[in-house]
Parts: sequence; C-alpha cells; structure tokens
Amino acid sequence: MAKLPTLPHRLCAHLVNTSQSSLATTSLPYSTSSLAITSVLLRHGLISNLTLGTPTHPSPTEFHTLPEPSKRIWVGLKYRNGTPVLKRLGLVSKPSQRRIVSNKELGAILAGKRALNVAGAGLGEVFVVRTLDKDGRHVQGTDTFMEGWEAWRAGLGGELVCRAS
Repeated sequence: MAKLPTLPHRLCAHLVNTSQSSLATTSLPYSTSSLAITSVLLRHGLISNLTLGTPTHPSPTEFHTLPEPSKRIWVGLKYRNGTPVLKRLGLVSKPSQRRIVSNKELGAILAGKRALNVAGAGLGEVFVVRTLDKDGRHVQGTDTFMEGWEAWRAGLGGELVCRAS
C-alpha cells in the first residue's frame, strides 16, 4: 500500500479557532490538500472566499513568484448574526486510525447510519473524502479530494479526511 500523507489537523484546528474568535480572514500555509479542503468548504457555503497570496496579504499575482514556504491561502470566514457559519471541523481519520470506506459504506454514512465506527452525517454536515482508485491507491490529480456525496455519486470510496458543519 502507498504511503499515506499527513492529515490536515492544523488546518482544521486553525479554521475553527479563528472562526470562533470572530476574525474576518485568516491565512494558511499553501498545500494542495489545504486548497482542496478549503475549496470544498467554499462550495458548500461554510466559508465566504478563498484567495492565494503572500504571508502578509492576499495577492494572486504575487503568489506564483514566491518560494514554496512563503505561499499562503487566504480564507474569508463567514458569519450569520454574529455566529460563525463554520462551527465544527474535525478529523475523521487520525494517524493511529485511518478511516477508509468503500462506496457502499460511504453511502450509509452519508445517509446518517453508522459504519466502521463513524457516526452518520447529521443535517447540514459535509464530509471531505480523499478518493481511492479500484486498487486502493490514492487517485492523482486535482479531483483527489471530493465532498462525500460527489465521491459517492462517482462510485468512489476513499479515506474520510474530515467532517464540517
């Protein structure tokens, strides 16, 4: 089996902490997994915007000229009546216990049923899945991370990375 990448535990903790402290924007270190996960959150309305930039400010034009350690993802957080829209964002897979599900098990979880000791999805909850190919290897490319229902409709299973609501 292929070596599994590190999980985005810092991304989850940082977004929840900044959301709870009522900050308008925050920045994260750039990685393809962080960009993919925040893109899923943006598509589902849990954050307001996403911009690439420098360590000090959002600037997509300067982003491409920066060295890799200086690249940042700027996230606009969303609030409704002073309450953060992104209330919870937590890992499902952990380094000690990876949660890799088949398409059938993913469907059960999304329908609200418990599978593989993972609680079913609640109302308005979004799962981020790192998809696997038929041989159980991670799919390469831009569509590696998908929302749970997108992966299920595509007939894919994968690693349950995190859940957000």
